[in-house]
Amino acid sequence: MTAPVHDTDPEGMLRTPDGGLLCALPGATVRFTGRRGGASTGAFSSLNLGTWTADDPAAVAENRRRLAAGAGVGPERLAQARQVHGTDVLVVAGDDDLPGARLERVREADGTATALPATPCVVLCADCLPVGLVADGAVAMVHAGWRGLVGGVLEEGMRALRAAGGTGAVTAVVGPGAGPCCYEVGAEVHEALAPLGPSVRHGDHADLPEAARLRLLAAGAEEVLIAGVCTICRPERFFSHRRDDGTTGRQAGAAWLT
Repeated sequence: MTAPVHDTDPEGMLRTPDGGLLCALPGATVRFTGRRGGASTGAFSSLNLGTWTADDPAAVAENRRRLAAGAGVGPERLAQARQVHGTDVLVVAGDDDLPGARLERVREADGTATALPATPCVVLCADCLPVGLVADGAVAMVHAGWRGLVGGVLEEGMRALRAAGGTGAVTAVVGPGAGPCCYEVGAEVHEALAPLGPSVRHGDHADLPEAARLRLLAAGAEEVLIAGVCTICRPERFFSHRRDDGTTGRQAGAAWLT
């Protein structure tokens, strides 16, 4: 079976100068950065936001400043955890929960949720899916690779969104990641995703965005928007861990209240 092409920008999302996408929702904004317009060079060129990559820390700090400025805040306001391909999602309830500029304060988790104003929830990706969650009064951003997705990280994101104070209907926005056009996987991944049904498999390829859509709807999301852009086959727009053999930068998914 031929895998579907996964490289069209969806209606309702604006392509940004860095090559990413912006989705404006009532009361919140969800942004997925691309790789252009940053200070990094070489394999990390140029908007590498990966704090724990081998890039020049000063360049990464400048890139993070630019990310924060796009949301109208300083980098100390970024609500971010150190991702471990797990299922924990942190609730950022006050300024003491923010790591600020001190990396030693960054806690391990695969997403954050908050009702704080001027506090973008951020995850970093380079093929895994960044998934924004928006409800009345709160936002969350979740990092979902296949392990986290199967383990329940999206459901934990929904729980954290509610725990943070989000009410009413939830809109989920699934950002750029490994698409079914390029994401060839082995038996372990196919077996893990099989309970979701046949729509998540295209021959030897897996459809992570479709898997995320199914999990989100089952978890109670009212609407799921999918970016429909593959990070692997668009090197001019996105970093890709798989395409670049692990030496690459990270783009961000960010969600904040407006």
